[in-house]
Amino acid sequence: MSMSRRALLTRSGGVIGSALLGSAAVSAATTPAVANPMSRSPRPRVRLIANENPYGLSPAARRAMENAADDSWQYSFADEVRLKALIAEREDLSPRHVMIGAGSGEILRIAALVYAGQNSQVIAAHPTFSFLPDYARTLGAQVVEVPLTAEMFHDLDAMARAIGDDTRLMYVCNPNNPTGTFVPGDQLNPFLADVAPRVPVLVDEAYLDLWDDWPTQSAVARVAAGDDVIVTRTFSKLHAMAGLRIGYALARPEIIGRLQQYRMSILNLPGLRAAVASYQDMEYQALSRQRIHQGLALTRGLLDDLGLAYAPSRGNFIFFDTGGSLKAFRDAMGAAGFMVGRPFPPYDSWCRVSMGRVEDMETFAGAARDWFQNAAA
Repeated sequence: MSMSRRALLTRSGGVIGSALLGSAAVSAATTPAVANPMSRSPRPRVRLIANENPYGLSPAARRAMENAADDSWQYSFADEVRLKALIAEREDLSPRHVMIGAGSGEILRIAALVYAGQNSQVIAAHPTFSFLPDYARTLGAQVVEVPLTAEMFHDLDAMARAIGDDTRLMYVCNPNNPTGTFVPGDQLNPFLADVAPRVPVLVDEAYLDLWDDWPTQSAVARVAAGDDVIVTRTFSKLHAMAGLRIGYALARPEIIGRLQQYRMSILNLPGLRAAVASYQDMEYQALSRQRIHQGLALTRGLLDDLGLAYAPSRGNFIFFDTGGSLKAFRDAMGAAGFMVGRPFPPYDSWCRVSMGRVEDMETFAGAARDWFQNAAA
């Protein structure tokens, strides 16, 4: 291809229009405050650092949580069964194919417990979400890190070549964090069909349902086919429930049984009630996607105007090249009231910015534009 790397990076795989929002209401999360050591008054900071969804719970989920207060003396087993049934029905699987966890993060670490250990290998891209690889290291496993392609996509061919006699698990974060790039379903599923007979594969789909086409892009088809594939998802992103810690896995019943043996939590009843309500609230999900996409479109427009390279993102964040010192940019944005992403080696000049509320992204765009224009002057 004759297209430049910069042009390729700045072409988003799924172009999202900035449609105007409807009148449906979504409760906005309160902006956290960071204490200023020089003052008794807290200094507000806009969190564009943790890939959270600042629009908060759906109205139905909020009502479910409030009503759950009367039942909080009970254990949550019945609500877990209810959520499993809803997920299984939508995925055309049985409830025995579903595991609920304290966020998908708990399930990622359980998978490391089940598959990784002394003298074993885990294959993962680099950089990627570190929960599973880092935990595998603490268990004594060797993590084989496969660099992303020049365009910041998973190098599936290189990952397949890395499989050895000691490989026990492959981890594919799709869409990837921190880059936001993703492998389309028509490429990923044939890869899984070829690789899974040799090594189990965990596909982390934390951000996939932020797009309407997510059912056609998911790896759940390989679960239904009976392959050694685990799909994990979360209520933290689309459903704005990061603090309530509800996630789930989809896999063959035999695999779910192995994972369940290592589950460490009894799930919280208000979080499960909120998840059940939000999972059925399709109007809220559509509005959540729309607002996140509007922030993404606004941020892409800023980066295009500034001529900065960025990866095509399918997450609720954008990974872009500051063209200089990441620390200087982070410090400047911090002074302007914005918390933005930490370093992700080897992309030392690149910054991950999460989507805040649309008005926050407009203010961030102004602050970033001023800084870059002044730096170039």
